[in-house]
Amino acid sequence: MAVDAVVLAGRENTGKLREASPEKWEANIEIAGRPMVTYILDALKAVPKIGTIYLIGPEEAVGRYACSKVRVVEPGGGLLENVRKGLSAARSECVLVCASDIPLVTAEIVGDLIDRCLESGADFCYPVSSKDDCDRAFSGVKRTYVTLREGTYTGGNVFLVRKSAVERAWPMAEKMIGYRKSPAKMVAVLGPGLLLKFVLKLASVADLERKVAGLLDLKPRAILNASPEIGVDVDKPSDLELCRRELAK
Repeated sequence: MAVDAVVLAGRENTGKLREASPEKWEANIEIAGRPMVTYILDALKAVPKIGTIYLIGPEEAVGRYACSKVRVVEPGGGLLENVRKGLSAARSECVLVCASDIPLVTAEIVGDLIDRCLESGADFCYPVSSKDDCDRAFSGVKRTYVTLREGTYTGGNVFLVRKSAVERAWPMAEKMIGYRKSPAKMVAVLGPGLLLKFVLKLASVADLERKVAGLLDLKPRAILNASPEIGVDVDKPSDLELCRRELAK
């Protein structure tokens, strides 16, 4: 099954990374001699199952990356609108949505993730990496973690969705995407009973999947023990330093 990809690259460099780079657009910040976004684009291009890549960003920022495989789509007013614009542009039923600031992700990592997602038969797949794996791969890197019965995890910056399922679930999906960096808020949406289990570290992956399935009327699946690189996004100077160091090797 062919899978189109959406890469979100429309953010101006006005946040924490401004002190580390003068680039106007975060996607074009230099890492080891290359614009950051080119790493995920090259990884996606090398995956046989990937069809068309829809790059969401202003023409002035990402127009130079357009080619037979990459189509530029003008961004909307924010992250959620850009996700929706990308899904609307994509032709495949299942779509891989990626951040543009994950330069450590390789074609092998993407290909393995797609295979696991498709094999699950789920409508929404979200990769999570264990804290142990992240600490072994990138010691000292600060990430947002949540502790479940199975272990302590951080979420990835890639997810795969089935378009028909997401359309009917979009209102709640918007809320969940908005809370992606706040596990407590995300779980709070799911109800006080599950929140209590979450606080007591008794909630399981299956508990979360069942609740999300009921709220969104779709089949979700957490892809456990995903490669730690999926969780390394560049949103502060220390992340940029890490990626420059890793990719300069």
